[in-house]
Amino acid sequence: MIRYDKHRYKNDIVKTQVRVVEGYRDKEGKMKQRTIKNFGYLESASNQEEFIKQVKAFDEEFKKRKKKVPHSINVKFNEDSNSIPYNYGYKYLEAIYDSLELDEVFNKQSYKCQYDLNGILKFFAIQRLLNPDSKRATTRDIETLYNMECGFQLHDVYRSLERYNQLKIEIQSQINKRIKEMIGRDSSYAYYDVTNYYNEIDYPKSEEDLRQRGVSKEHRVDPIIQLGLFMDSNGIPISMSIFKGNTSDSKTLQPVMEEIKKNYNLNRLIVVADKGLNSSSNINYIVNNNDGYVVSQILRGKKGKRYQERLFDDSKYKYNKDRSFKYQEFIEEYEVINKEGKKETKERKVLIYWKLEDAILNIKKRDDKIARAIKSLGNNVYKIKHAYDEYIKEIHMIEKTGEIADTTEKEIDKEKIENDALYDGYFCIITSETEYDYKKIMEVYGGLWRIEETFRITKSDLEVRPIYVSTESHINGHFIMCYVSLVMIRLLQYKLKYKLSVERIVEALNTAKCIHLENGDIRILRNETKKEYQENQLIFNNDDQIVKDYIEIIKAFDKEIPYSIYSKKEFEKYLGNITYKK
Repeated sequence: MIRYDKHRYKNDIVKTQVRVVEGYRDKEGKMKQRTIKNFGYLESASNQEEFIKQVKAFDEEFKKRKKKVPHSINVKFNEDSNSIPYNYGYKYLEAIYDSLELDEVFNKQSYKCQYDLNGILKFFAIQRLLNPDSKRATTRDIETLYNMECGFQLHDVYRSLERYNQLKIEIQSQINKRIKEMIGRDSSYAYYDVTNYYNEIDYPKSEEDLRQRGVSKEHRVDPIIQLGLFMDSNGIPISMSIFKGNTSDSKTLQPVMEEIKKNYNLNRLIVVADKGLNSSSNINYIVNNNDGYVVSQILRGKKGKRYQERLFDDSKYKYNKDRSFKYQEFIEEYEVINKEGKKETKERKVLIYWKLEDAILNIKKRDDKIARAIKSLGNNVYKIKHAYDEYIKEIHMIEKTGEIADTTEKEIDKEKIENDALYDGYFCIITSETEYDYKKIMEVYGGLWRIEETFRITKSDLEVRPIYVSTESHINGHFIMCYVSLVMIRLLQYKLKYKLSVERIVEALNTAKCIHLENGDIRILRNETKKEYQENQLIFNNDDQIVKDYIEIIKAFDKEIPYSIYSKKEFEKYLGNITYKK
């Protein structure tokens, strides 16, 4: 029904608030009214006659939707499909997937499949974000997404993994092409790093197996698989490559660089990486191919020896106003081995800087290690290796006589502590780009944290590991699925200007659920348990952070906040208009 409420203001102006309301009984059985839609004030309308027509039209439509089919008391709960909540929040992820136009890759193939390669990849890429699980468990949840047609079975999924492996270059190239078209991509320099993922096996099957024991980033003994990832300055992946688990990080860069330049038609690439990729072999390779680098440099030990004199010479530095930051930059000559195997002299820029906040953090970390080292000595815990062992030294001789002792004594290594303290807050970056000033060097290198964050996302939010598939083709296919998911969530974060973490986005999209009403309409739920109307005409309570996050996503796609009830046709029209644009 339509309700007209008169409101008198202090200046004696009277305005008529117009609302469409409905009656209902509260928990105590008392009759109350709730607002379905507030149209505002009649006097504020430019055309009051047209305004009233719109209100009456809405009221009539709402009354039609409220008519219900008599409920059958003979339907058992497990047979009542109307009570099943469906996720419709996935539509925002689907819009991103569809914008990548990966169906073009599959449509170009000459072979014909009995299953939908594009549909399977879309479904698993979306579910890897919303509900990451094994292929088998994910297939069981095939009907949880509202109105998504998924006519495939588990054996189709495993067959598709082989196809994705065969098309891994084409899939990544298509994604790169569409990202360039949609938001642009600066491919002049790229961030590169390596991580690894453990597998659910005890031993590799053979030396050819991708799953090999190596240096695990998570300090596990399980066989691992190495993944190298290139990322652009927007935090969006450019390409990924898989290596055996026993491949050294530094040896993954060269084949990947060659591949990415070939596949993406790049003339010159500037690689941004941490000190783990800074080897003479990699530097030689990069320079000899007319590419560039911005990498961190060790300041301690033999590798940092050539910088020691300048490092502690305070006259070489420039300070900021509050002296919380200082830096020095200079050109140095160094030798490379050219393609003919001869030594050749090159120039590069070196930036050494010190930050007070980094120094304080270094001190806190070291103090924590020392405290644990002292505690371990008191407990005689010698056999178990820990990170703090670096501050414990062994004494193998009697100090007074110099004789070899029968037993080994352990104590805190004060000399190492004092030596490490000298480097607190210092950092060094070297680059082939001699025209870069210190700000540019720090800006470019500073983007490397996003690739480290990306790896955390793959392991926590996407749950890429442990890996259960075993053949090389299935492993590569699995990583392609995960890679597409990663690109999708990064594109969504980019659209949101990185306001929301992946965890918050996933929570928000999983909250967006709906059920079928008995009369065929669709009711949008605030969550799975709260199915009653809200007092406001909108479904959302803006005090809920998850709901606020969901509204951020809705607004990023230029969509209106949905109402609580739609006809099936209206709802599907609403969802059909969700598209990913720049």
